[in-house]
Amino acid sequence: MFAFGRVNRLVLGSLALAGAGILGCRDEQATAPHTVPTPSGTMRDLGTVIVHVDLKNHTVTTHPLSSTEKLPPGVSARFYGTTTQIEYILTEQSFTDLGSTNIQYNIHPGISNLLTFAIGTNSPHTYPSFPQDTMGVYVYYAILPYNIQNLGGPCGPPTCTVRVDSADGVFPFTNPTPQPYVYWKTILEGGGTNAQGPGPFETKQDSVGGIDYRRRMSFFTHGNVTDFSFGLAVAAPWVEPHENRWKVFYTADSLPNRVDLLHLRSEPDWRVLGTGGGAATIQAPGCVAGSNTCALQIVSTTASAAPETLLYYRSDSLRASQDGYIAATLTATPSALSTTPSVFLGLKDPAKLVRLGISSTLTGFTDASGAFIPGFTVPTDPLRTSWRVSKVGTTSASIYSPEIGAPLVTIPYASLPAAPARGGNPGDYDQFFFFGNVTQPVTSPDATSLWSNVNYEIGVLGP
Repeated sequence: MFAFGRVNRLVLGSLALAGAGILGCRDEQATAPHTVPTPSGTMRDLGTVIVHVDLKNHTVTTHPLSSTEKLPPGVSARFYGTTTQIEYILTEQSFTDLGSTNIQYNIHPGISNLLTFAIGTNSPHTYPSFPQDTMGVYVYYAILPYNIQNLGGPCGPPTCTVRVDSADGVFPFTNPTPQPYVYWKTILEGGGTNAQGPGPFETKQDSVGGIDYRRRMSFFTHGNVTDFSFGLAVAAPWVEPHENRWKVFYTADSLPNRVDLLHLRSEPDWRVLGTGGGAATIQAPGCVAGSNTCALQIVSTTASAAPETLLYYRSDSLRASQDGYIAATLTATPSALSTTPSVFLGLKDPAKLVRLGISSTLTGFTDASGAFIPGFTVPTDPLRTSWRVSKVGTTSASIYSPEIGAPLVTIPYASLPAAPARGGNPGDYDQFFFFGNVTQPVTSPDATSLWSNVNYEIGVLGP
């Protein structure tokens, strides 16, 4: 789902749209169009880019939206800016004549970051070395197709229509009604001066799990359309120290982990650690995204003698000196839990592990093996469904339920267990933020947990 909460957004404008109706086919693993929570924080007036498509002459051109130009209905003038931050390279791809005046029209978009620093991550790094995980870059249709024409001149609906025919999800970036977006799991390095030339600002991270920064944008045109326009904007987190608060949010309308680089399911995606008989499904199938009707159900069984794990995690770096939290809406019925901790929510920094564990009888901090830390537990209450685990730099950590309010239990930082070390294999990554089930089948019954959403934030103690 969506990365970054306190974001400096490279944005332009907005136009109302019915979010669920503009998407083409998604992968079969997703049960509903993706949605993400509202990013918050300081706004930067950065760049309005209007794209004009000429199907007759096969050209795609861009220009900024001037302050004197009349905005399309629904567009907020608050979101605008210059062309000194992002440069777009938009080229026509092959298109398909579908007959009956219908065309599938494709654009190959490239993006270059003209800022002096990277976007798409919180972590400082030196190119070509990358951090372990990427919060990513969102390019969204802030202004839906308009100025539609055919050979006879201006031509509006229903005679002539243009719709966005492929998107990774929808989100109300600049308007209460969702806007379609395309997500790049990548980092765009800063320092570009011309997008046509080589440079680290054209970051391609496919070798380390990212996506080619050029992806297809597709449109379905009806009515022998010859020209149309639309607006593009970019939203991305800025690398430290240019930003000091970063948020990642998962809403359970699809599984968190990727199928492959073209089917991330969640933007950004979570890595999965799974052994034994754990299984994850979306409940209820076909639920409506953003309606609070979707949940990720994780069920662990007793099929093997080894510990069974189904844990999702991300590797956005959290320093020991930084505040951070992870929060979730979680249902874990005691009758579906083991007598030892089996449902977990937590984070780590390079030195310490901050791990909430829930059993059928107790809730509290645990060590890396999953055992409760004596003196830092409370009785399990089945009515608790809103959770937050927070770390105050190198001072202390607390468990909250409900998420907002007084802590249930607080532990000194020095009393926290040591953080597990990162493995030495190429596929091993630090589990800086994680949630899921871990059971011990030799001594424990099954465990079932139900997650409606999970979010974490670096740089603050809570929302």
